[in-house]
Amino acid sequence: MTSSVQPCRTSPLCFSFLFLLIVLNSSSSAQITIPQTGFSNLLTVGASLYFYKSDLAPRPLNIGKRGGPAVYDFNNYSFERNQILNVYSAGSITVLAARYPGKAIVIGNSSTTIQNSPVFLFGTDTLFVLGQASLPPQQRFLHIRPYEPMTVFPVTFQAARTYTHTHYDTLFNASGSVASTNFYIGSDSMGVDGFGTLKVLGRQFECLRVRSNHFTFSDKEFMFLTREGVFLDVAMASSQRDTGLVQPTDVMLLVPSSVVSAGQEALLPVNYTLDQNYPNPFNPSTTIQYSTPTASFTSLKVFNVLGAEIATLVNEFKVPGTYQVTWNANGYPSGVYLYRLISAGRISTGRMTLLK
Repeated sequence: MTSSVQPCRTSPLCFSFLFLLIVLNSSSSAQITIPQTGFSNLLTVGASLYFYKSDLAPRPLNIGKRGGPAVYDFNNYSFERNQILNVYSAGSITVLAARYPGKAIVIGNSSTTIQNSPVFLFGTDTLFVLGQASLPPQQRFLHIRPYEPMTVFPVTFQAARTYTHTHYDTLFNASGSVASTNFYIGSDSMGVDGFGTLKVLGRQFECLRVRSNHFTFSDKEFMFLTREGVFLDVAMASSQRDTGLVQPTDVMLLVPSSVVSAGQEALLPVNYTLDQNYPNPFNPSTTIQYSTPTASFTSLKVFNVLGAEIATLVNEFKVPGTYQVTWNANGYPSGVYLYRLISAGRISTGRMTLLK
C-alpha cells in the first residue's frame, strides 16, 4: 500500500510520546527509578494535563550531560503556548471504540477534538502504544503492529533497546471512505543515559534523561521524566549534539494538573488574545491562535466581507489555555475574510486574505 500521505510527525503528542516510553528493565544499579505510578499520573482516564509548548521558532537550550547526578535546568525557558488537555478512554468515543480496545487511552482538549494523539494501553507492568488517532474534521488512524511495548516498569538508568515496528496509516474523507493509506517501518533506538534533577516551573524533581534516535526520520529526542509524571521533551535534528547547548525543533512539557496547581498556574494565559492568522495571505489553509485565561464558552467564526457567516471553527466550552485551530478554505474564492472570537463576553476580530 502506498500513497502521498506522509508519516504523521507533526504533532507534539504524536511521536514525542511514542518514544518517551520505550524503556526496558535494566540489570544495572539504578540511582533513580520511575514506577508505573508516574505514568498513571499522566495517563489516567479523567485526568487533566497542563500542556506547555515552545513558540514556532524554539530558542536554544541546554540539555545537560550524560550520566549523573546532573542538573537539567529549564526554569528560564519560556513556553509560549499553553493549554489543558484531558485523558479519555477510547471506549467512550464511538469512532475510536470501533478501532482500538475500549481500555485504550487518548488525549485531547475534548472528546471531539482528539488530534494526533497517541493511543496507549496499560498492561500489568507494561505500557503499550497501539497507534495514533485524529478525529474530524479529518479522520486519521495509525495502527502499530504488533503493539509496541513502550515501557516495562520500573524505568531505570542505563536501560537500552533497539527496535523496529510497522505503522499502518489511514486517512478518511468526510463521507467516511478511505482517502489514502500508507505503511512504513520505523527503525529506532533508545537509552536512559542520564539521571539527576530536573528544574522546571520554579520547582525541582528527581528525573531520568532518555535519548531516542529516530533513524527513519533523521531526528532524535531527549526526554526528561519524573516520578510525579512530569515529562519534558526536546526534539531536534540528528546532527545536533547530545550534550550542552542545542537548537531544538520543538520543546514541550506535560505536567499533571496536581503538580501545576501546587506551583505554577501562572504559566497559563493572563489575557484574552486573538493572534493574526498564519500564514497570511494563505492558500488554502491557515492557522488561528487564541488565548483565554478563564473557563468559558468560546466561539470562533469566519465571515465574508459582507458580514455573512461562512464557517464555525470553535463553538464549545474551553478551559484556560492557548489554542490553535486551522481553517481550510477549499471551495471559497480569493478575497478578504474576517474572523471573530467571542469568549466570556469579550469580542476580538481579525482580517485574513485568501489568495488562489
